[in-house]
Amino acid sequence: MHHSNGQRIFIICLHLTQRFLTIKFLFGFATGIILTLIFNSRGINDLSDTKSFRPDQSKFEYEKNKNQKPNDDYLNSVNDNKQSLTGKWKYNWDGNLTTRGSSSRNLYLIRHGQYYDNAKQLSDMKLTPLGREQAVYTGKRLNEMKLKFNRLIHSGMVRARETAEIITENLQQTIELTEDKNLTEGLPIAPEPYAGISQKDVEVNELYLMYGDKSRIDHAFRTYFHRAMPSQSSDTHDIIVFHANLLRYFICKVMQFPAEAWLRITLNHGSITQITVLADGTVILKNIGDAGFIPVEKVTF
Repeated sequence: MHHSNGQRIFIICLHLTQRFLTIKFLFGFATGIILTLIFNSRGINDLSDTKSFRPDQSKFEYEKNKNQKPNDDYLNSVNDNKQSLTGKWKYNWDGNLTTRGSSSRNLYLIRHGQYYDNAKQLSDMKLTPLGREQAVYTGKRLNEMKLKFNRLIHSGMVRARETAEIITENLQQTIELTEDKNLTEGLPIAPEPYAGISQKDVEVNELYLMYGDKSRIDHAFRTYFHRAMPSQSSDTHDIIVFHANLLRYFICKVMQFPAEAWLRITLNHGSITQITVLADGTVILKNIGDAGFIPVEKVTF
């Protein structure tokens, strides 16, 4: 079969075009693989130094991080952020110095009971049988106080809700449960002394995992920690069931201790911390992490 010169030129051009497209495809494919490997490598390197704390972090204690040593980045950040602490009480700490009422606000801060901290899904991190038993003891202890509680607030996490429900079952009074997702467990600020995480890690952790939310946690603090408003005609008693990291951080903030000291406090499951904010803004820490009502063999943290 004979082809004319025009046909031959057309066939040659067609073959060249096919080869060009094939080469272009292979080049693009190879480039894509190389760029993906480079990107993933950088991503792994960036995250390899970041401590991945779940919002239910249960093992975040100095006692469980004995071998952690600060790196140079952490030490530099500490030196750059030193604050001058005078120890003087800031009377307008809540911004309500000129609008105070005449009553006190009493807060009963409860850490939830023991739970399945190794569950893969947050919804499966429910109370263990021991955790439910601890919540019963907590509810009975609160009931023995013979107080009229105004509110019972709990975080949005299942273990806090379960603890709150068990507490209400053991209170000889009717009280409505209120959920506040701002009380969800998280990482408020890098602790000092060093415990395996710096403020840079907290910020990167927040960026990638979206739960180290200091602004959310501080909003929750402002919601519950303030002196009584003029509209409050009598003393109030609120129960708040939530999580250890936030609770410890709140203690430091309301007592005007350095916020970075929060991890120096250990709180048992089902324990009660009682804080009273007087009408003039004075704060009294009446007890912290009280678990003396739970039999010693049933105490966990």
